[in-house]
Amino acid sequence: MWNKTFKTVIASGAILSMAALSACGSSGGTKPEGAEGAAAADSGKPAAGGPTTVTLSVMTSNRFLELAKQKFEESHPDIKIEIKETVAAPPSDGKMMTVKAGEKPDPKNLEKFVTTVNTELMSGKASDIIVTDGSFPYKKYADKKLLENIGDLMKQDSTFKRDDYYTNIFDAMVYKNAIYALPAKLSLNWLIGNKPALGGAAIDDAKWTWKDFKSIVEPLTHDANKDGVQDAYALVNTDAAALFSCMVNSGFGQLIDWSGKKFDTQSFTDMLKLSKSMADAKLVTKEGMDRSTVLFNSFSPKQYEDMVLILQAQFDGKGALYNVPGFNDTRGLSFTSDALLSVNAKSSHKKEAWEFIKFMLSEEMQQTRDLGGFAVNKKASLARQEQLKEIGAGNGKMQMKLMNKDGTELKLRTPEQHEIDRIEKALNNVRLYAETDPKVIAIIEQETASYFTGQKSAEDAAKSVQNKINTYLQE
Repeated sequence: MWNKTFKTVIASGAILSMAALSACGSSGGTKPEGAEGAAAADSGKPAAGGPTTVTLSVMTSNRFLELAKQKFEESHPDIKIEIKETVAAPPSDGKMMTVKAGEKPDPKNLEKFVTTVNTELMSGKASDIIVTDGSFPYKKYADKKLLENIGDLMKQDSTFKRDDYYTNIFDAMVYKNAIYALPAKLSLNWLIGNKPALGGAAIDDAKWTWKDFKSIVEPLTHDANKDGVQDAYALVNTDAAALFSCMVNSGFGQLIDWSGKKFDTQSFTDMLKLSKSMADAKLVTKEGMDRSTVLFNSFSPKQYEDMVLILQAQFDGKGALYNVPGFNDTRGLSFTSDALLSVNAKSSHKKEAWEFIKFMLSEEMQQTRDLGGFAVNKKASLARQEQLKEIGAGNGKMQMKLMNKDGTELKLRTPEQHEIDRIEKALNNVRLYAETDPKVIAIIEQETASYFTGQKSAEDAAKSVQNKINTYLQE
């Protein structure tokens, strides 16, 4: 949703990243580089006098997992961590990591990972720990009693202090009074609004819906001076299908009732009609436009630095953050995670698996930039926030450059305290995990294509989706 590409270079930590701006329909985590994982797992049983092996399945390993494995094994010589990759990560020199905003994992790789883990879980041969980027339908397997309640592991461990963490994040993951997937890190979901262009528009983003969004942007997108050129667009690089994808992502939890195994066909039909009506009214455009004509951009920061850098760059530093609208419900700030941790209910090494998970949540590991996201550990998060004061200070501790695509440099300023405080406020107030399921999304994309080309009515398209998703939910 942005016509400019920004490149950030951070000397300390040697990180090269792209700005965390993406098309509104983007979902799924990024795939950072990392060392190649270990070979196939053994039974996990220690040899005589040897360490216990805890296996961990992940689509593609990354530097955070490799670093956690290394440090954990150093402090726990009686436990070996074996990382099982479905798709090997590209080679890394260990010095630089590249992350592109909006980059999605290859759907074929996702499918391969989910299929592999599904087969292993159903056969009782899954790894002790499963790490997913949010594409794994953990609720489906929790209902089959194949995942352990991590909440119980927390309660049974007297050394684990819940108050050391943003417990609201744990609460957001509760399903049927249990926690079956625990995020090791977060990415927050926002819209950045072009405040000057929005004028005095009254936006209550604590409870606004996509219908409210339409009402707000409609009067701001007209051709007021009658020159034949529309004054502004709510979103760019966004056609009706992409806008609909945005709505589905923000309302996924409302559409899919895992507990009742039901699909909300009426809300889905309403989403289809609303997205098309907004596109027909030219409130959004699939074209890329000059940023002065854009009212909103999607913003999913994955690093603390993004919260400073992107907001200084976007809309000439005059952007405002808003929660993503919901659909007929109160939504608030939501998050995603490309590091959800689950424990195999049939694992014979649950205690050791929990020890490694707890280590990944420790202040030491959560404070490293290799985490690649917002920490769930409070002390680690506050330490990372404190480091932001070094941006633009010229003291050599965090030398950073923000470059426009044309090679010009955007001068950075040291963030003010209130700009840093909003990160802590957000982490304390986030309440909703923006879940998804690649199979459900694939069904939706396939069955709604004919609606957006005018071949099917919204009702017929929704009925086709309903039939296929209900079958999937019952599997």
